[in-house]
Formats: sequence, structure tokens, C-alpha cells
Amino acid sequence: MLDCGPFHVFSDEERPIFVQNLAPVLPSGGRYFMLCFSERQPGDTGPRRVTQADIRASFEDGWVVDSIEPAIIEITIGPGVLAWLGSVTRTESHG
Repeated sequence: MLDCGPFHVFSDEERPIFVQNLAPVLPSGGRYFMLCFSERQPGDTGPRRVTQADIRASFEDGWVVDSIEPAIIEITIGPGVLAWLGSVTRTESHG
């Protein structure tokens, strides 16, 4: 599953709900790839920033964070935005 953007729009309270609802969509061994705004992005315009710790905390139960790499979200209205590209694997299936 590929996510380009939704994760960084959720509040701290909404993230666990998002992950909980994502879990039944992916079988055990399924992978979730996410691209989200990074706290490395200067300024405060745009979506809230996400740290690697935020990502790891959100996916600590029933998931394995395979990698979190620096990335750029290319946009048409200016320079690219500093981001995280994460890869997460589902370790448990909930049915």
C-alpha cells in the first residue's frame, strides 16, 4: 500500500485510529510505504511535521518499521519539501 501525504495530516490522537484502521487492510507480511512531511522542513507553512519517533511510535504494535529514509516531496508551486519515506511491514493479521 502506498501513502503519499495522509499520515502527516492526522493529529496525535488520530494517528492510532488511522493505524488501527489500516491494519485490517494489509495481511500479515503486507507492506505500507509512506511519504510524509519531515520535521527537517523549515518554516511552519503546510502540514504538520512528523519525526522518525512519531512514525516508530505509531507502528510499534503489530508492525515492523523496515526503514525511514530522507526524501523530497516534489511540488509544482516551489521547491521540494523535506520528507520521510517509510517502509513498514504488518506482522499480525487482525480478522
